[in-house]
Amino acid sequence: MRELTRSNDPVFLSYLRAELSAEGIEALMLDAFASSVLEPMNMTALQRVMVADEDYWPAWAINEEAEERATEDQILGGRAILLQPVTGFRAAIDPILLAASVPVETGDQVLDVGTGSGAAVIALLARLKNISVTGMDVQPGLIAMGARSAVRNDFKLPPRFIGVDIAHPSPTVDAMMFDHVMSNPPFLPVDRGQRPKDLARALATIESSADLKTWIQFMDDHLRDRGTLSVIHRADRVPEILDALGGGYGDLKILECVPVDDGRPVKRAIVQAVKGASTTEVIRGSLILHNVDGSYTDAAQAILRDAHHLTI
Repeated sequence: MRELTRSNDPVFLSYLRAELSAEGIEALMLDAFASSVLEPMNMTALQRVMVADEDYWPAWAINEEAEERATEDQILGGRAILLQPVTGFRAAIDPILLAASVPVETGDQVLDVGTGSGAAVIALLARLKNISVTGMDVQPGLIAMGARSAVRNDFKLPPRFIGVDIAHPSPTVDAMMFDHVMSNPPFLPVDRGQRPKDLARALATIESSADLKTWIQFMDDHLRDRGTLSVIHRADRVPEILDALGGGYGDLKILECVPVDDGRPVKRAIVQAVKGASTTEVIRGSLILHNVDGSYTDAAQAILRDAHHLTI
C-alpha cells in the first residue's frame, strides 16, 4: 500500500474517506505521530491514509481537491468543468482553440497526445457528444485529474485517459488507431529556456523524453489514413512540424493566432493536415484573438465562450 496523506483533523479525514469510498477506493487509516520542532515533547496523534498502489493516482486527484490544491474551472462559457492544479501547469486557451479546430463528425475516434489535465478532451466533448476521445500523458496525476473532470461533466460517452510516455509506448498503445489526432506539445526544445522548478510545468513546456519530431511521429503512427493531424505550437516552429510530417500529408492548413491586429509578432499557430491526401496547396489563415483594449474579439469569443468550430 502507499501513503496518500496524513492528518489529525477528524472532519477532513472523514470527508476524504467518504470521497474515496464514493469512487470505490478503500482507505486504511494507520496511527502515526509527529512532534513540534519548538515543543519536541508535545506529541500529536496523526492518521496516515493508505491506499492500494493501483488506486494511488485516482486517490491523489481526490486528495488534491480535498486539500484545495485543485480548482474547478468553467470553460466554454460554463458548458464544461475542468479540474486543474492550483500551482504548476494550468491550461490557457491553446487547448480550447486546438479542440475547436478538429473537423470531427459523429462516431469519430479522437486522440489527444500530451493531454495534461484534459482541457482539449473536455472542450471537444462539450462541443460534440457522440464521439470517442482518448487523452494520453506521461503525468499520472494530471491523467487522474482529467478522469475526475470527465465524471464531473457526465458526458454521454466518457473519455479515456491513459498514462503513456510516447517515447516508450506499450504494445497495447502501439495498436491503437484514431480518425483524428491532436496535440499541444511542449513548446521549447530541451536546450532552450530555463527549466521550471515545478515538474508538471517543466514537462508541459520543455521537451523531455520525446522531441518534436518524435512527437509528430507518434501522432502519425496512431492516425488512420485520411485522418487529420492537428497541432498548436509556437509559430516559429511551424517549419519543424512541416518537415516532420514529410510527404505523407496533404490538404495542409496553417492558422496564425494573432494576439492583436497591430503588427506584433505571431506567437501561436495551428497546423492541420490530412494523412494520405494528395493536394499540395497550403491554405493559410489567421484568427485575431484580442481587441486593442485586451478583450477577446467576437471571432475568438465564438470559439472560447460559445463552443463554435474553428474553421481554418
